[in-house]
Amino acid sequence: MKYPCDLVRDLYPLYEEGDLSPSVKEKVEEHLRECESCRSIYLSGKGFEDDKQQLTKIESTIPESLDNRIILSVKLKRMKFYVAVLISVILIIAVNLYQNQRHEIFSTYNQVYRGAEELNNILLSAPEASGEELSFLKNMFFEEMYEGIENLTQSLNWFEEQKYKGSSLYINQQSFYTTLDNLNLRKKDDRWDEVDQKTYDLLVQYAKSYMQEVEDDYNKFNHGYSSYFEQVDIVGLSGPLMEINKLTYTYNRFHKLPDQMKQLKENEVKTKIASGFRVENEDITLSKYLDYTYRFEIKKRSISGEVDAFTGHPIRMDYFGTVDTDTTGELLDVNQVQDNVIMMLHNIYGKEQQFDVKYLGINVDYSSNIDDQYYTFSYMPVVHSHPIYSISDQSNRIYFDARSGEFRMMHSLHFIPFSLDFNQNVNEVISPEQGLDILKRKVDIEDQELIEKRKYEFIDTFVIYSSTSGGLVLVHAYGPNGHDYDWRYINVENGKEEMFYFEN
Repeated sequence: MKYPCDLVRDLYPLYEEGDLSPSVKEKVEEHLRECESCRSIYLSGKGFEDDKQQLTKIESTIPESLDNRIILSVKLKRMKFYVAVLISVILIIAVNLYQNQRHEIFSTYNQVYRGAEELNNILLSAPEASGEELSFLKNMFFEEMYEGIENLTQSLNWFEEQKYKGSSLYINQQSFYTTLDNLNLRKKDDRWDEVDQKTYDLLVQYAKSYMQEVEDDYNKFNHGYSSYFEQVDIVGLSGPLMEINKLTYTYNRFHKLPDQMKQLKENEVKTKIASGFRVENEDITLSKYLDYTYRFEIKKRSISGEVDAFTGHPIRMDYFGTVDTDTTGELLDVNQVQDNVIMMLHNIYGKEQQFDVKYLGINVDYSSNIDDQYYTFSYMPVVHSHPIYSISDQSNRIYFDARSGEFRMMHSLHFIPFSLDFNQNVNEVISPEQGLDILKRKVDIEDQELIEKRKYEFIDTFVIYSSTSGGLVLVHAYGPNGHDYDWRYINVENGKEEMFYFEN
């Protein structure tokens, strides 16, 4: 059977690509030898359509006798066409998304820029500002700084997100505000010292550096289409903010600069843990967790947890071994288990340290799917015959199995770091009455613009961990009511006001 001209011309693309079977190719060439018109078209390569319509026409005119390979080739060619169209659509969508993302960066930087300005403004005003002024500046700073950064981090591209994973564009709000309050308080109480001045100077320096980084990015992202190829300088932006976080942490906790504080070495931390659990250093695996925390594990005792990097004292500990869930055993005497608690605390913190240990009940603030029975105890160190006070009756907690008397869990309060170098020879110069007079004079000045004046009365005398002094301080507490978050504290030695230490 000879092929007609129409079919031979339709098969031209497959002939050129070498996709015809030998038998079909032979038929085409036989036709070309006899047909001058088709031979001319094949030689010139003109007059043939090579698009979707032509492919459809070819498929519809191919006789059933043709090789299946021809049909497959036609379908593959159609598929290539569709894939090319799909890739083009995806590229267009990707480009549009990237353009929208970069536009989002442009608009976000206006807010980030205002946040950087507010950071500088609040630092310039903080030491001398009144309480109302400082509160207003904090609110302004939070709105501009945090909302701007939040929007910025949501608009980062993939490459910027990879760099962001090891950085931070946020200032620790609680720590930063506590530093501002302490600088303001120490300035007003004539306690401003070299550490305060250096801390303040560094904060201003870091804020200016951050402002410069923001300004540089702001300028490079405001040049039209050329800005699409710019990248957010994650490292440059995060550097000053991370330095601020380090500075405010050591200032509030120790009243010292970061370079004045040395964290314990790994072997020193292991020694502290080993002495508490009567094991060898080699039995402990240790790794750095956060900036000021180590993680540890004692497989021999089935205990893991976290310890403070400055003191080696536990923040959290848990027993991860198999627990006997037998519910038929009798519960041990609470006093017997409490003796085990005190012994363990002495092993960890030293026999010379005294604790106020109280039994709270069974499974207090603890839930489980199994029938655990854990005696729950609170414990707070006692210094100078006074317990350390914790806001709102929170306390360190320790859990022992009520049937076996074995340790199960321990959780310490982050905002009362153990610093047991308290001066035991505190001279109580200021009486509760004198402290109240000092506080009343301060409050009268603060309340000049208020219609309703605040009234304080003496509550109690105890030890707090003060962020103003950076350690344990014996104070008189005064409040307008029974809510301790409204209380204010006067140092019994110098009559100066102290602020309760608190960190996130």
